[in-house]
Amino acid sequence: MPPGFTRLFLMIYSPLQTANFSLAALLILLLPGLAWLVWSRTRRGFLALLADAVGISVSLTALTALAGFYLDSRFTRPLLIGLYGLCALVLLIGLVWRATRAQALRPIHWKGLLLGLLGAAGVLGIIIWRLYQARTLILPAWVDSVHHTLIVRTLMENGGLPATLQPYLPAEFSYHFGFHGLAALFAGITGSEPATTLLWFGQLLNALIALSVFRLATEIWGDWRRAILAALLVGFGLHMPAYYLTWGRYTLITGLLLLPLAMAALLRISRQPHDRSAIIIAILLTTGTALSHYTALLLLGFFTLILVVVSLLQPPIHENNQRLPRWSSVWQVVLAAGIGVLLASPWLLRTWQQLGSQATVGVVSPLDSGQAGYFDYILYLLGPTHNVVWLLIAAAGLLWALLRKPASLLAWWGLLLSLLTLPWGLRLGPWRPDHMAIVLFLPASLLAADLVFILVAWVGRLRWAWPKRLVQAVILLAVGAGMIWSAWQTRSILNPDTVFIDPADLDALNWVRETTPPDARFIINTTPWMGSMYRGIDGGYWLLPYAGRQTILPPVMYTYAEPEYVAQVEQRAEKTSELTSCDAGFWTLVEDFKANYVYVRGDRGSMRSDALASCAQLVNVYRQGGVSIYEIVR
Repeated sequence: MPPGFTRLFLMIYSPLQTANFSLAALLILLLPGLAWLVWSRTRRGFLALLADAVGISVSLTALTALAGFYLDSRFTRPLLIGLYGLCALVLLIGLVWRATRAQALRPIHWKGLLLGLLGAAGVLGIIIWRLYQARTLILPAWVDSVHHTLIVRTLMENGGLPATLQPYLPAEFSYHFGFHGLAALFAGITGSEPATTLLWFGQLLNALIALSVFRLATEIWGDWRRAILAALLVGFGLHMPAYYLTWGRYTLITGLLLLPLAMAALLRISRQPHDRSAIIIAILLTTGTALSHYTALLLLGFFTLILVVVSLLQPPIHENNQRLPRWSSVWQVVLAAGIGVLLASPWLLRTWQQLGSQATVGVVSPLDSGQAGYFDYILYLLGPTHNVVWLLIAAAGLLWALLRKPASLLAWWGLLLSLLTLPWGLRLGPWRPDHMAIVLFLPASLLAADLVFILVAWVGRLRWAWPKRLVQAVILLAVGAGMIWSAWQTRSILNPDTVFIDPADLDALNWVRETTPPDARFIINTTPWMGSMYRGIDGGYWLLPYAGRQTILPPVMYTYAEPEYVAQVEQRAEKTSELTSCDAGFWTLVEDFKANYVYVRGDRGSMRSDALASCAQLVNVYRQGGVSIYEIVR
């Protein structure tokens, strides 16, 4: 087993720490949800129960954090122990209540038990695979991970959602926080670094998206075979969401973990409008989705709209030997989704005040040749060969599903997402077509799984037994081989260009944290990123979230500050990106930023160690593994 895998998979060096991480994850992701579901009368299979418990736990955590913010409450350790103790008590009472109501012991359903155990083993396998894919990372990758770590650090120090990101940034905090609340809890319980938590816990949530897709598939078809194949495609077959690792898209991961669960709950309401448990769960999951990621909320809104329209066009439903008009279920779907959004509305309004100006509706003409390069980028996102194969299978499944009731709703939803992936046509700002491209794996996994078993069923109608079984075996073996091929292609899924930090950078960050004063201010290398924004290029970019030291270019959350501050940061970053030595421009920046250290790394960036070595007022106080830190002595 590679050393990197050992370090990341267990993230620990002793059995005691292994238990610490595992128990913390079970506590955060299962206990609140199980305490809720133990009182539910809706019967579920083991994996469906597990999926709903995870979704409800995430949603309840986000709602509790939101309540704490508006009640101005800090979540101290005793309070958290009390809350989780209450959940454990509610679960225990519920289990006892269920046992006392049971008239007799039910016989063990061995097939269901076996499927549950195999399913749990499959989920564990996907978790291990996700952690293996991240085996080479020391800290999370790319730009998003830097500001996610800063937010988690701020939440932990504040004891809940903060109003601002002070003392690190003069910016209001109005960001979807579902993931950050979970990560802060996990880091606090385990005593781990926030950055380490992002990597380990983020990959765990990424793996659990497969479980959510399984849950949605069982609600659509009631077929465990389709559900398992769809989950395996998410875990091993498709390029997304595994590739999210290279971007550090942990908030989107959390939103997409909740999205299929919310869709399944709304779908259940449309079919069983008197299932009160499903209505309450749909409300909770909608709220959790809204607080976790706004793209996931948009996709849930699309699904709800399509569900309402399709339901109104369907004939009446039959429940408890009664013929119920479709509007009796539609209004409950709308009510559940509406109440869920309403519960999240205080935070959504806060976000709207900060980012509402980015909301736009436009149309891009097909004749606009300027979108050709953008279209190439979208094809790049969709483009690994193994991913294209599964997408083509899913496209065929979509066309067939448009004609079939069980999956027609999913097909229309997938078709809408596919159209929004095109760079031409309707454009809903701030979302972009590439945002839609990276979530296509959700409908694709389900529709591809559906098509596979449609083919198996067709072959099953043949008269000749042996040819029939042979062809069915060939189809399933081909799917299995495709899965293995895809997994092999994604074993090293990281894009090395998005990795800022290696062991030498981590050693330097630890040295900075242990040696330099808390008010130290660093000049680091910068480079243009998107629009007028800039980013760091090495471990120096991690100084603020990891070591608490100010840098001339802070994490991207600086864009949430006042326009004057944003302009000042970007002007400094632009000038810094052009520095090559300690010339007059360098000293102007030193005076302007009141810097007292410089962090440079090897051959990255415009500032190089060899060029700074001859500067009389720079003292090299750290040089190791290609990282050099200079103290400014004036």
